[in-house]
Amino acid sequence: MHFRSGSTAGFVAAALLLSLSIPGHAAEYFKWTDEAGELHISDSLSNVPEKYRRGIESRQLEVSKPSATMPPEARPFVQQAPVAGGEEKPPKKYEVAYTPNEGSAKRVIISARFNGSVTAPIAIDTGAPGTIISVSLAEKLGLFDEVHGSLLISTGGIGGSAPAVRSIIDTVEVGGAVNNFVPITIIKPISDSFDGLLGMDFFSNYSVTIDTKRKVVIFEELQLSAEQPGGHDQEWWTTLFKEFATSRARWKEYSEALGRRIRASMKSIENKDMERKEFADEQYKEADKLFDKLNTYARLNSVPMHWKHY
Repeated sequence: MHFRSGSTAGFVAAALLLSLSIPGHAAEYFKWTDEAGELHISDSLSNVPEKYRRGIESRQLEVSKPSATMPPEARPFVQQAPVAGGEEKPPKKYEVAYTPNEGSAKRVIISARFNGSVTAPIAIDTGAPGTIISVSLAEKLGLFDEVHGSLLISTGGIGGSAPAVRSIIDTVEVGGAVNNFVPITIIKPISDSFDGLLGMDFFSNYSVTIDTKRKVVIFEELQLSAEQPGGHDQEWWTTLFKEFATSRARWKEYSEALGRRIRASMKSIENKDMERKEFADEQYKEADKLFDKLNTYARLNSVPMHWKHY
């Protein structure tokens, strides 16, 4: 991963380099300035040009791991369950052509439309619990602006943990199949062939069939029940409330601890405590935005109060 100053991605990476002294994943990052005066940040020494390696700055990063305006296409957010005794309609089906290859990986890559405005190639991953998108796609969607919440987290995989950003997309549409209010994780690009992975959270309201002969993906709507407000069960709601509430509480606690240290010693300015506190305050605000968006969505869908327990 290599970021350059002057972009939103560069800002996110620079924020990571504040070396937060809270429990979490530790990683090494390298920082250097080129002849044009531009700041570069990378998590790999191989990305650093040979002529800059002598004056390179290496930093250890620790990232804590937590446990808008709505476009017309996203309205309403409410997903209605069928009325008892009402006539059942046949489920709708949507067929979407897919690209069968990504080199030798043979991934199923389809075209998805995000927030009714941005279309991008995305791979289907039925083994992924959530949806993942690239930094470049997040920038096109404006997810790093002041309206949308963008919370720094760490995400784990086979290769270990890495920095990521948590946010929410209002709508994801694939060939007519639509899902509202999709929590997403923003990471560095996985491939040049697609901009993310469509996970099981999108498929929660559909049965999915992949027809390899016709090279199409078939989405069939599932019947909603009264036990799935907004199209989600109790575990989904409870888990998400806990995630955002825990992140908000931890950043607030960290900021308050730094505030006490700053008041106790003027030397704290020299050891970056002021910068750390400013960053912690910003992360608290981002977590609060995500929590508020979730709470609003829960109210619109009449989610029971005890499902919001955190």
